[in-house]
Amino acid sequence: MRRQGVRVWMDEEILPLGQSWQPHVEEALKEVRSAAILLGPSGFGDWQKEEARLCQTQGVKRGIPVIAVLLQGGPDVDTLPEFLKERTCSDLRNDGGGVRLQRLIREIRGPEGEPSPTKAASPSRGPKLHNLPFLPLGDLLKGRDEELRSLETNLHGPTAATAITQTQAIHGLGGIGKTRLAVEYAWRSGDRYDAVLFVVADSPETLRSGLAGLTRLGLPGLVPAPSRAQEDEVVAVLTWLRENDRWLLILDNVDSPEAAVSVRKILPQLHNGQVLITSRRKDWPPSIKKQQLGKLTSEEATQFLLQRTEGLRTSTRDDSARTCELVSILDGLPLALEQAAAYISYHQMTFSKYLEIWEKERNSVLGWHDEDQMEYPASIAATWQTTFNELHPTAAAILRLTAFLAPDPIPLAMFEDGTAIIAEAVRLLLEETVQKRAPQTVREGLAELAAYSLLSKDGETGTVHRMVQEVVRGRIPEEHRREWIERALLLVDGFSPTEAGDVRTWPVWNVIRSHATEVTDRADRAGITNSTARLMNNLAFLLYAKGLYAEAEPLLRRALTIDENSLGQDHHNVAVRLNNLAQLLQDTNRLAEAEPLMRRALTIDENSFGQDHPNVAIRLNNLARLLQDTNRLTEAEPLLRRALKTYENSFGQDHPNIARFLNNLTALLTTTNRLEEAEPLMRRALKIDEDSFGQDHPNVARDLNNLAGLLEDTNRLEEAEPFIYRALKIDENSFGKDHPNVARDLNNLAGLLTATNRLAEAEPLMRRVGEIFEKNLGPDHPNVATSLNNLAQLLKATNRLEEAEPLMRRALKIDEDSFGQDHPDVARDLNNLAMLLRSTNRLQEAELTILRAVSIFETSLGRDHPSTRNARKNLELILGELKSKGSST
Repeated sequence: MRRQGVRVWMDEEILPLGQSWQPHVEEALKEVRSAAILLGPSGFGDWQKEEARLCQTQGVKRGIPVIAVLLQGGPDVDTLPEFLKERTCSDLRNDGGGVRLQRLIREIRGPEGEPSPTKAASPSRGPKLHNLPFLPLGDLLKGRDEELRSLETNLHGPTAATAITQTQAIHGLGGIGKTRLAVEYAWRSGDRYDAVLFVVADSPETLRSGLAGLTRLGLPGLVPAPSRAQEDEVVAVLTWLRENDRWLLILDNVDSPEAAVSVRKILPQLHNGQVLITSRRKDWPPSIKKQQLGKLTSEEATQFLLQRTEGLRTSTRDDSARTCELVSILDGLPLALEQAAAYISYHQMTFSKYLEIWEKERNSVLGWHDEDQMEYPASIAATWQTTFNELHPTAAAILRLTAFLAPDPIPLAMFEDGTAIIAEAVRLLLEETVQKRAPQTVREGLAELAAYSLLSKDGETGTVHRMVQEVVRGRIPEEHRREWIERALLLVDGFSPTEAGDVRTWPVWNVIRSHATEVTDRADRAGITNSTARLMNNLAFLLYAKGLYAEAEPLLRRALTIDENSLGQDHHNVAVRLNNLAQLLQDTNRLAEAEPLMRRALTIDENSFGQDHPNVAIRLNNLARLLQDTNRLTEAEPLLRRALKTYENSFGQDHPNIARFLNNLTALLTTTNRLEEAEPLMRRALKIDEDSFGQDHPNVARDLNNLAGLLEDTNRLEEAEPFIYRALKIDENSFGKDHPNVARDLNNLAGLLTATNRLAEAEPLMRRVGEIFEKNLGPDHPNVATSLNNLAQLLKATNRLEEAEPLMRRALKIDEDSFGQDHPDVARDLNNLAMLLRSTNRLQEAELTILRAVSIFETSLGRDHPSTRNARKNLELILGELKSKGSST
């Protein structure tokens, strides 16, 4: 009964056990349309309250029918109340099951004209006369409750009652379940109709043939055509439809333009009943109500697969995981789900085995069909074949290109911008299929795909179902597949902005990213080189700029390998790939691995372009940055100045790259305590970036941060604060709340708040900084050490020394592992730890720690650097306290 759509409630559903069940029963009886009272050896029991609910109160208002079901050992019919004697299933005690009970319940009808919000899904005895091709699915029909209610409203709601005709078109992709929905609606609403008529109408010929065939269905009052000629039989059926009502006519698979024209011609003759059209086409006139059918959700698809194969598949412990994997592949397409379930059930295999076969023989699986096993008349591959054959070459070429993209929204502008590539693809298709058709524009091709529901448009994007992509790829001859992958690659590469690190290009990249990932992977496996490496590099740079280092690195390494193998070890493209990989390694604290790559890139460009080329300047700047990070400041400075001069000579004083070089040079000047020399360079960099990129670009945020830091170093805190807030706002708007650049801004803001004694405001910012850095860069990155240090200093300032010390020691360990024992950052950590030890009166341990810090600072930065002088001052404090206590090492 449940499989046929009957909602069954039994008192076993009462939970939790131990509660009084009577209120639950009475509550359930408020909603039922019929009731069956099962009477066993205990007789009636105490059921007077149910009797009152069913017969005295509800019986007057709603007339709920009741059946008494006498089980083995139950009371005699004569002992029943009068109202039950006529509705007794007394022979159920002998039939061994509920067959007669089921028939009696399905015959029960509620009062005429009483609407029910779930009537479309309510139990029905089915149509009296029909030629429906399938039995009802019942609860195997997943995820279509809303669609069934919509059909009910459109065909029988208040507006339908006043319409001249009640015609509804269900449209959507082939295999989405349009026919199934129409048939299920007919079964569940069959008591509304004296006849439900099903006609396949995929062509004018099949429409006429199907209508003619209805003469043999036994329609009451239909006068057969004496000639038995098809056209005469069609006329007889149309006459019957005009002269009768209470019928539903389902016109199935009205997909071709010719079929749609034929259907529209006969619709004016069909105003007495309801017409339900199923079609892949969505371009129906306004007089026809349209309902688009979409795919099932993951949850609905999972429920279907498990229920459809229950007792037929070989169950395993990993059924749940494998089902989720299969649901992801089939992507909510009912035909694909049914085909997979039928295949699994027929072979009595596991989900894992089916997935294994899918990977090895997917074309064979997509074409599999067994009419005895499946609830659909054809396989996935066969279902779409006719539509594919009808497509214009331009539409077909576009569809083929989408088969090598991701099953995600595709920017439609990419096809219109790539007109030349589309034209080349059309030429390839015509050579393969030997077609001759009138020209079609790209826009018209996209419209045709949308009209057949092969492309779902949503504003400026369109989506092709992943199973359509699978079938289309499978139909491309193996010898031509590489050519199609290459054109899909060129299409995406041509549409992708080259400056992937610039946030102004991200609105395009955000849409194209998944397609770039998919097509570069396919192109790489096909052995396509040049465009693959370029697009892969740009995609990697996007991921790098977004802080997704783990995703970017393998792409950068693969792009480098492709270019080395195809262009040679010393090609300038190889220098670009080396440079990008080296920068990622530097930012993820693998400096020793990065340096030889940078030096190799510099050598390649010097040999390729000469000493004074802008590309060489970029390599010099990047190498200098790395030397700064490894505390080789005297080696870094001349490289920075040479890079700056080269670029100024090549592009003038105001090129955006000049700002980047100035930033790096001012960082070095600040580190070596030349603040007066650094400030005008920093302000110049800010003006260049504001003029080049506007007020709200991340490069401007970088400059604001650096200038604010310099102002803090010169004790101009009030001047610095608005710069930091402005930088934070820019970066949050550009990158989101959890990007490393945002952490940098928060860290600087927290430092300023600390300096101005707003510790309660600073602490949550500091903690957030550590979380962002650790999430993006890992727990052992130097940026994490910096954030730990800053938080520990705040905890120390608020007298939470026990909480601060482990943070300081962890920061020290990170920096020692990252930079070695003698780096200034290690000295900073040691200095901070020494002062905490002093605060907890561990002076001898503090002395050893601060001595090591002073030694590192003097060696790295010189005796006159502020950091060195500060450390020596702290040493003197500790030594003085030790002396006063009479102990020193």
